[in-house]
Amino acid sequence: MTASASETAGVHKTPVSFLNRRGLRLFGVLEEPAQAPGHRMAVILLSPGVKMRVGPQGLYRAMTDRLITLGFPVLRFDFFGLGDAEGNLTESLVRDVYNHIEVGRFVDDAVDAIDWMQKRCGIESVIVSGLCGGAITGLLAGSRDPRVAGLLALGITPLLASKSADPSAYMTAGELQDMRRGYLRKFFKPKAWLRLLTWQSDYRVIWRALLHPTKRRVKPVEAMPAPENDNANPLFPPAFFQMLSANRPMLFVFGGSDRLRFEFEEKFVARHQATLATLPALYDTHVVEHANHTLSFSAWQAEMLDVSARWLQKSFPDTVRTAL
Repeated sequence: MTASASETAGVHKTPVSFLNRRGLRLFGVLEEPAQAPGHRMAVILLSPGVKMRVGPQGLYRAMTDRLITLGFPVLRFDFFGLGDAEGNLTESLVRDVYNHIEVGRFVDDAVDAIDWMQKRCGIESVIVSGLCGGAITGLLAGSRDPRVAGLLALGITPLLASKSADPSAYMTAGELQDMRRGYLRKFFKPKAWLRLLTWQSDYRVIWRALLHPTKRRVKPVEAMPAPENDNANPLFPPAFFQMLSANRPMLFVFGGSDRLRFEFEEKFVARHQATLATLPALYDTHVVEHANHTLSFSAWQAEMLDVSARWLQKSFPDTVRTAL
């Protein structure tokens, strides 16, 4: 960690850096309420898409200011290859970068940040939050790490921007083992062999799932398959269901003019109503009418912050300061 924290209006603000598991140095800012020592829960804001830790139009700064008033320490940092962090992204198309994010490229960085926060602040759990790519990274990280207590997702995408990425490269051992069992169950099904022999299957995922040695960790809830030639993210449903079955609350905020609002309802909720009905009803959605994807105007941000504060108070009453 770099030194020298500054205190302004009852807030300790510290520039920080830490190494991820690849040995790349990540940079960020940790802000802590000066009057709330001994934190047990913190918020980590995960960078959106290819933008850095401040977010579009300084969105993450506004979120940090509000979260601090609720008593949370807040870490925002740059993923590898973005902002001030070390490392490089190798894709030539932005959509392919997004695709890699959507299948988990930065999940390891998110978990490494939780490790660092646990050592630095002694926190026991975190709420992960972010816009777009930060939201899907938070969902995937939350489904894999029990220290994630909840998810505050802004403009989350349940889709794939392209299909250039290899999802198996970012899967956990538990996920691969469950996938292997699924493939073995389909061994005697003619339809499954038809898909395989007509090049409709993802051979990279099948190969790694069947041959990669695994150790059992968390069992994801099995999701319904997406229709053929669909751009729905196959990792989204099992991660969502895992969060619900682990009793971790989630809030999803969308702009009223954001197409992802409709994609979420039509390509996820509508398709999985039967499964959702069997799980705890621990997710809420809110639409900021007329707002765009990035909640550009201050009035839109203010509504999102008010809704988020009420959700945090309801979901984590023992942690949030009562004065909202």
